[in-house]
Amino acid sequence: AINTNDCYVALNGVKVYDGSILDMDGLDAGTEENNELCSFIPGPACPAGGDNLRAEPREGDEGFVHVHRGFHGINEGKVIAKKDLGASGFPLSAVRYDWRNPMARVTIYKM
Repeated sequence: AINTNDCYVALNGVKVYDGSILDMDGLDAGTEENNELCSFIPGPACPAGGDNLRAEPREGDEGFVHVHRGFHGINEGKVIAKKDLGASGFPLSAVRYDWRNPMARVTIYKM
């Protein structure tokens, strides 16, 4: 899965027991527009710098938490600005970075 600045997994208020197995979906914090452009995504898939380290809300941000839809490579084959290209010099690829839920499995066992 690609690094993002607003995808996470969380477990809250769930009763767990020895032997519990919990599959957890990735959640989208809604703090960025899901446009899959590197100027919006920090981390190793995208070059550092520019706007991808920002923290202020922008128009287009969802503004609410929801199940993350994954990464679909919506810019593949398009001509986009250099600042929006991945570290490889190309738009980010779904083949390399996509995921589907669940993103994590938590297994509880007594040690």
